[in-house]
Amino acid sequence: MMKKGLICITILLLLLQAPFMGYTSAHAEDKDDDVKNILDSLFGTPKEDEEEANEDQEGTAEEETRTIEKLVGESYGDILQVWKDNGIEDAPTFSQAIHPKEFKGTKGQLQSAKDSQGYEQDTMIWNEQLQEIELDITVPNEGLYQIKVDYFADQERIIPPERSIQINGEYQYFESRRFYFPGVWQNAIIPFEQDALGNEIPSNQKNIKMWQSTYLMDSSYLFAEPLRFHLKKGKNAIKLQYLREDMVLGSITVQSPNKFPSYDEYKKQQNGELIADSFQSIEAEWPTYKSDPSIQAVPSADPNVTPNKSGVIRLNSLGGETWKDGGQKAVWEIEVDQSGYYHLAFKYFQNFKINMPVYRTLEINGDVPFQEVLHYPFQYSKKWENEIISDASGKPFQFYLEKGKNKIALTANPAPLQPIVKTVRDVMGEVNEISLEIKQATGNIADRNRDWNIIEQIPNISDRLNELAENLAEQYNYLKELSGRDPDQARNLMMAAEQLKSLAEDPNSIPFRYKQLSEGAGSVLQMLGDLLIELPKQPLQLDKVYIYGNEKLPRAEATIWAKASANFLSFIKSFTTDYTQISPVDDDTVQVWVNRPRQYVMLMQQMVNRDFTPKTGIKVSLSLMPEEQKLILANAADKTPDIALGIGNEFPFNLALRGALKDLSEYKDFPQVLDRFSSGALLPFMINDKYYAIPDTQSFNVLFYRQDILDALNIPVPETWDDVINILPELQRFGMNFYLPLSSSGGYKPFAQTVPYLYQFGANLYSEDGTKSAIDTDEALEAFDLMTKSFTIYSMPLQVPSFYNHFREGSLPIGVADFSTYLQLTAAAPEIAGLWKIAPHPGVKDENGEIVRWAPGTGAAGVIFNKSNKQDDAWEFMKWWTSTETQIEFGTMIETIYGLEYRWNSSNIEAFAQLPWPQDDLDVILDQWKWLRDIPRIPGDYMVERELSNAWNKAVFDGENARRALEDGAITANREILKKLHEFDYMKDGEMVKELKVPQLKKQDKRGEKK
Repeated sequence: MMKKGLICITILLLLLQAPFMGYTSAHAEDKDDDVKNILDSLFGTPKEDEEEANEDQEGTAEEETRTIEKLVGESYGDILQVWKDNGIEDAPTFSQAIHPKEFKGTKGQLQSAKDSQGYEQDTMIWNEQLQEIELDITVPNEGLYQIKVDYFADQERIIPPERSIQINGEYQYFESRRFYFPGVWQNAIIPFEQDALGNEIPSNQKNIKMWQSTYLMDSSYLFAEPLRFHLKKGKNAIKLQYLREDMVLGSITVQSPNKFPSYDEYKKQQNGELIADSFQSIEAEWPTYKSDPSIQAVPSADPNVTPNKSGVIRLNSLGGETWKDGGQKAVWEIEVDQSGYYHLAFKYFQNFKINMPVYRTLEINGDVPFQEVLHYPFQYSKKWENEIISDASGKPFQFYLEKGKNKIALTANPAPLQPIVKTVRDVMGEVNEISLEIKQATGNIADRNRDWNIIEQIPNISDRLNELAENLAEQYNYLKELSGRDPDQARNLMMAAEQLKSLAEDPNSIPFRYKQLSEGAGSVLQMLGDLLIELPKQPLQLDKVYIYGNEKLPRAEATIWAKASANFLSFIKSFTTDYTQISPVDDDTVQVWVNRPRQYVMLMQQMVNRDFTPKTGIKVSLSLMPEEQKLILANAADKTPDIALGIGNEFPFNLALRGALKDLSEYKDFPQVLDRFSSGALLPFMINDKYYAIPDTQSFNVLFYRQDILDALNIPVPETWDDVINILPELQRFGMNFYLPLSSSGGYKPFAQTVPYLYQFGANLYSEDGTKSAIDTDEALEAFDLMTKSFTIYSMPLQVPSFYNHFREGSLPIGVADFSTYLQLTAAAPEIAGLWKIAPHPGVKDENGEIVRWAPGTGAAGVIFNKSNKQDDAWEFMKWWTSTETQIEFGTMIETIYGLEYRWNSSNIEAFAQLPWPQDDLDVILDQWKWLRDIPRIPGDYMVERELSNAWNKAVFDGENARRALEDGAITANREILKKLHEFDYMKDGEMVKELKVPQLKKQDKRGEKK
C-alpha cells in the first residue's frame, strides 16, 4: 500500500510540474534528471524505447517530406536519376509520327491539307472545347524517348499555348504538368519612331503566324535538352491536356533522344573550308524574329555602340534585363555568298550577374550544331567585349553555313545552374521541416527566459543543419568553378551556410533565434528564397553579330579619347537637358507628372501625340516624377504641374485637405466618368461628398491556391474564414499552412492588411461624424479576434519572407495576396504555371447567408492641381486617359512590348475586362471587385492605422487581452484625431464648427457595383 501511495503521490507531483516540463532552467538540470530517473524506475522506460521514439519522429518527418513531394510531383532531375539507377537508358534509333487523323477517340475539328496554312497535311484545331488528345504509340524497346510537336500558334494574345502530358495514365514528373509552345514575334515598325525630343521609341510587336516544330521542354529551361519520357516496350498511351490558349496541331513525333555530336565529330560531318575573306556585321537590336515580344531593343550611351547620338536615346542594342528568362530566343537571318565554314562572334555587355557568367544555346538553322554550344558562357564584364565563340582554350569554333539564307539563334539557358537551384529548393524544404519540428517541440513559444533542451527532442538536429550547410557550400564551390572567380551574386549561399552552422553549434538557442532560421528578414529561408528568384535569370545585352573568316574584328570598347569626348558632351548637355521630360513644354502645354517608369511614360506620350492631341488640339507634355513627395515641395513653391498621375491613393486626401487639388465633381460630365470605376475605389479621394482624384489603376486581394496540391489532398477551395480554419488541420498534417498578408510585414500592419476583417464583420474605422475611431466596437472586437487567433490558436505562420517562394515550393499552397503576387507568379514562376488558380477573398456569412468579402483595392490615382491655369484642358486629358478605349490600347501595348511583368491593372472596369488576361482570372477579379471597399480618409487616420497595428502586436506577441489592446489603441487614436480636427479647423475648443462626412458606400452601391 505504501508503495502504491508513493507512486500516486509521485504521479501527482509530476502532473503539477507538467506545464513546465517542456523546458528547463540552467540551475535545475539535476532536478530534471531526478524526475527522469523516477519515471524510468516507475514505468521501466528503457533507453532503447527512447531511441525508437526518436527514430519514429525522424521517420514521420521524412514521410511527410516524401508526401509533399508526392503531392507536387517529383522533379524531372530526380526521376531521371531513378531511371538511370534502374538501368533505363535512351532508346535506340526510333522515330514515328502520329498524324491528327490517328488520334484516339478525339472529337477535334480536322482541317484538310488545303486549309492547313502551308502545312500540306491534315491538321486539327485544338481549343478549350477539346480538353485532351489521346494517341497510342508502339515502340520496339523499353527506354527513354523525346516528343516533338508541329504546331501553328494562332494566338491573338501574348500568352503562349500551354499543355500537360500523361504517359500511360500518369504524370511522370512535375515538369510534365506544364510546358508551352512559344510564338514568333517581330517589331511592327521599322525603323524605330522618334518622339518630339528625338528619342527613339520601342516598337509595337506583331505576332507572326507560322508553322513551327518544338520538342517538349522544361518550362523553366533548367534542363538544356528536351524532356525524356519513359515508354515500356509495346503499346503506350499518351494523353496531352489543354491548359490555356488555342493552337492548330500537326503531327506528333515520338523518337529516340537526339545525340549532340562533339565539335570534332561535327567538323567531320561537313566538308568545306573556312571562307577566309568574308565579313558581315549585323545590328543585334534588329533580330529577324524572337520567341517573346518582351525581348526589346535597349539604349546604351557607350560611344562605340552603334548607332549613337549624344543627348538623345538610341535603341542601339538588344536584351539586357528584357532578355533574361530561360527559353527566350532571338533569331537573326543572314545571307552568305558561299557554302563553307565561318567564325561567329557577338559584341556583348554583361555586368548584370557580378562575377558570374550567363548562358546561351546557339543554334544554326534550328539545330544545335555540337555539344559545346548547348550552353555557352558569356562571362561577366564591366565593358563591351567581343565574344568569339571558342573552345575552352580560346580556339575559335567554325560553323558550316549553306549558300544563301541561314538563321543564327541564341536562347537564354540557365541549365548549368540547375544543380544549384535543386539544392537550394531541397535545403529550403528541409529547413521548413526542421522549423515545423521545432514548433512542435516548443509549442510555438519563443521565450528567452526558458532554456530549451532541443537536442533531447530532436537528437540529430545539429547533424542535419551542418549537412545542409555543407550542401550549400558545395554548390557555392561549384558555382565558383563555373565562374572562375568568387560569384558575388551567390553570396547568399555562403551566408545561409554560415548561419546554419551557427545554429547547429547551439541548437538549444534556436527557439529564440528562430527568425534566423525561417522567419523574418535575414533568415536562411529568405536569403535562399531571394537567391532562387535571381539565380536563374540570364540577362545579356548585344550590340553586334559578326559572321566572318580571318578578318580582324572591330574594337569592342571605345577609345579613351572617344569616351572622354562623349562624357564631356553629356556633361555640357546636362545643363540644358531635362532628362525627366518626355516631350517639349511651352505655355500652351498641359504638364503631366507621372510617377511610373520611363517605359510607361514614353508609351503614354506616344499615344497622346498620335491620338489625343490631333483630336482635341490640346498639347500635353509628360514628365517622369521620381517620387510623389516632390508634389508637396512643388505646391509650396507654386510650381505644381497641371496633372499628377500614378500617385498613392492616400496622397490626394492630404493634398486636398490643404487646398491643393481641384474638386473634380464640379464638372458636369463627372458622373459619367465616375461610372467607369468601382464605387469602393473612390472612397479615399472624397471629402464631404467632393471628389479630388480618380483612380487610374486598381489592385485586388484574392485567394491564391495550388490546384495540384489541393486536389491531391482532396481539400476544397475555402469560401469563408470558417472554411479556412476547417482545412488547416489537413494542411498542417503535411507540414503546410495558409498564408495571410498579416504575415508579410514586420511589426507594422497597414490598413490594407487589417480592414478586410473589420469590413467583413460589419465594423467601421471611424464614427459617422469622423470625430473618433470605431475600432473598439463589438463588431471590431469580433474581427480582431479572428485576426489574432489565426496565429495564436490556429498556428498560421507569423512571418513569411516571401509568399511567392513558399507558394512555388508548396509549403504554403494557399493564401490571400494581391496584384503584385499575381504578377510575380505569372512572370517568374513558369514551373507552376497552369497549376495554380485564384478565387474570391474568403469572407463571412451574414444573416441572409450571403458571403461578405469586402477588401480594399489600393491603386494609384490622378489629380488636377488648383494652381493650374489649364484645368479644363487637364480634365479633357483625364477623361481621355481613363476612357475604355485608351485603357484597352495602353494595357495591350505595354504588355505586348515589355512582357507579362508590365501587365496593366486598369481601374476602368469595362477596359479591364477586355485586357489580354486569362479569362478565368478576369472573372474572379471582376467578381471580387464587386466587394471592393477601400479606406476612407479623415484627419489623423494614420494614428488609427498605427494603433490597430499596435493592438495586434500586443495581443499576438505579448498575450495582452484583445479588448484592452483595442480600447487602449482607440484612446490614443482619438486623441490624435481631435488634434488634427482642431488643426484643420473642423473643431474649435472641443466643438465641431465645420461638418465632416466620413465617406461611405451608398446603400444602393452594395458590393461596390458601379451604377
